[in-house]
Amino acid sequence: MNHYGYILYFVIGMLVSSCSNFKQDDGGHAHDDITIPYTAYSDKLEVFVDVQPLAVANNSQLIIHFTDLETFKPVLVDEVSVSLIVGGKGIRVKSTEASKSGVFKVIIQPSTAGVGRFEFELLHNNQKQKVTINNVKVYDDAHDAAHLGESLIPDSPDAVSFTKEQSWKVDFKTDKPEIAEFGSIIKVSARVNVSPAEQMIVAAKSSGFIQYSSGLLSIGQAVSNNEWLMTISGQGLTENNTIVRAQEAKVEYDIAKSDYLRDKRLHQQKIVSNRQLLVSKARFEKAESQWSNLQKTVSENGEKVVAKMPGFIHELLVDNGEYVNSGMPLLTIIKNDRLVLKGMVRPSLFSELKTLYDANIELNNGEVINLSDLNGRLVSIGQSSGTDNYLLPVTLEIDKHDDLVSGGFANVYLRTGSQKKSVIIPNSALVEIQGLFFTYIQLTPELFERRQVVPGPSDGVHTVVLSGLKANERIVSRGATFVRLAAVSNTVDPHAGHVH
Repeated sequence: MNHYGYILYFVIGMLVSSCSNFKQDDGGHAHDDITIPYTAYSDKLEVFVDVQPLAVANNSQLIIHFTDLETFKPVLVDEVSVSLIVGGKGIRVKSTEASKSGVFKVIIQPSTAGVGRFEFELLHNNQKQKVTINNVKVYDDAHDAAHLGESLIPDSPDAVSFTKEQSWKVDFKTDKPEIAEFGSIIKVSARVNVSPAEQMIVAAKSSGFIQYSSGLLSIGQAVSNNEWLMTISGQGLTENNTIVRAQEAKVEYDIAKSDYLRDKRLHQQKIVSNRQLLVSKARFEKAESQWSNLQKTVSENGEKVVAKMPGFIHELLVDNGEYVNSGMPLLTIIKNDRLVLKGMVRPSLFSELKTLYDANIELNNGEVINLSDLNGRLVSIGQSSGTDNYLLPVTLEIDKHDDLVSGGFANVYLRTGSQKKSVIIPNSALVEIQGLFFTYIQLTPELFERRQVVPGPSDGVHTVVLSGLKANERIVSRGATFVRLAAVSNTVDPHAGHVH
């Protein structure tokens, strides 16, 4: 055979092989690999169905996923009935056995071509629920179903596959953006302090030397009401000696009491006048009051310093053995039940502060909590700046929280009023990559498109989206980081977790 004959046989062989591959591949995949996604939502339920292309007199498998919209975990369905209704005619199949938690597989054979609907009736916790999916297409033959149905499959060059089985295992949720009024946000760093009503300074009532009652006092130590903390001893002092003063008060009390009882007895015998009796009584009552007060505060070693309320030692201002004068502060006790947050704002934002109505507070662990969740209130907004500080103080008061420490700082997001409606998403829906922000748009409950958005102001919990997102698009509102990780994984299969 000559050279041209070999070439002719080679070309014919390639054509035969190509035709054979075309019949088997039909676009790079077998018809059985094509599934069309359908999704519907009720108040509490997401129903996601992967459907093999529907054709008259052909079996098609439905893989049905039931997800709880509150927890985004699989719903344990006891049984499910699926009806396919086209042109008033319908067929119905029923399954009582899930292939896995939250997943049912059923086979359906359409009898009529056209556009119809799926009706799902499920039994869950002895309650029946019904969900309908419209615009379901049934074709005349399997070939048309495979080729025309493929156009119904959403696709995007930035799509990421994240299966239901994957999302059920992590903290995940999808939702639509919120449309609401969202004013300007003023973010300030606020100093955290104990509320003035929750602290008390204990001062010395006499001069002398400090003696700790227990031998040791320390900051943060818990104290109870009227607990004896320290003694101020004036022993050895020639002036302001509390021990001497107590002894003198006792002597004065004894003398005044004796004189009063004597004058009272003589008054009954009309020997002492009324005026003298009243003077004697006044002297006795004064001496009694002074002695009684000293008895409560002075021991045989000196003045007793006690806690005036239960709480913790916040500041210890004197050392054991130190000399103090009367009126000198000794320690500060705090209850720590209420905290005050004081942030400083630029005067140029004063007009916005006039519409301040709410605030969010960022805790030390990164969690952001609304003011109302901490039983908080806006105490005051500074109306003028000080001589040593040109900023305006804004003061909030909240309940104590374990992740807010007195003396530290916390980020506060001050929310001001506005009449402008905005597209708002949770901060957890945003993913930052090299300084740009993205969110994941749901194409199907197992396919998400990464899209760049332009974020606006944020209150620490939600962020305004200025562009890149439509109000009717469903996004990954929680767990976006997991979708991002799935995007960089080479092992993610669009159909992972279920077999057709």
